[in-house]
Amino acid sequence: MEDNNDIVEANRRSLEERYGGPIVFEGEEGIAGIKPHHTEEVMYFECKKKLAISTQYRALLNTSIFSSGKKIDIEGGTCILGLWTLTLPNGKMFHDLSYSGDIPGWRRALEASAAERGLRIGRIEDLKLVISDGEIVALSECSARRGSK
Repeated sequence: MEDNNDIVEANRRSLEERYGGPIVFEGEEGIAGIKPHHTEEVMYFECKKKLAISTQYRALLNTSIFSSGKKIDIEGGTCILGLWTLTLPNGKMFHDLSYSGDIPGWRRALEASAAERGLRIGRIEDLKLVISDGEIVALSECSARRGSK
C-alpha cells in the first residue's frame, strides 16, 4: 500500500510531465523571498499591530500608484499580498508582498509609497532581512509565521 509521500510524489511527476517543468507545492518553498524567482520580486513592508494587514496593504498599494499626487506608471503585472509575517527580536513586524510584470515600476512605486507613509521596507538577502533604514536582521533571529492570523 502506498503512503502519503508516494502519492504526493506520483502527483508531482504527473503534473511536471503535463506542464513541462518542476512543480513546487504550496508550503515547500519556505519563507517568501529566500529563493529568488525570475518572474517576480518579494518585498516586506513594516506593519502596525493595531491594523489588519489587508488594510495596510491596500493603503500601501493605493498610495504607491498615486504617490505625492503624481501617478506612477506601472506597465502591467500585479502586486499580491503574501502569507508571511516576520517578527523581529524588537517586536516590529514585516509582511511580504510580491509583484510581477513591470518589476522596476512596482518596486519604484512601492518604495515611494512606503517612504510617503513612513514605513520601512525590506528584502531578504543571504538569509537576512535587509531593511531600508540600514538595519539588518538575520532570519534566524526572527519569528516567521505563515498564514493570515
